[in-house]
Amino acid sequence: MKFYQVHTSGHAEIDTLKKVVKKLKPGKIIPIHTFHPDKYGGLFSRKIEQVSDGEVFVV
Repeated sequence: MKFYQVHTSGHAEIDTLKKVVKKLKPGKIIPIHTFHPDKYGGLFSRKIEQVSDGEVFVV
């Protein structure tokens, strides 16, 4: 059995996020784990919904 060492930081680059959104075609995008959620509106043509820290979002 071959063993592969892999690692990810958990942070996607903008191009990767764009590819994921294009593939999944979500009804809305909720930016999380970012200091600049307001900048997502200019990156994606989908509806962006911002949720504040501590705010409950029901799926």
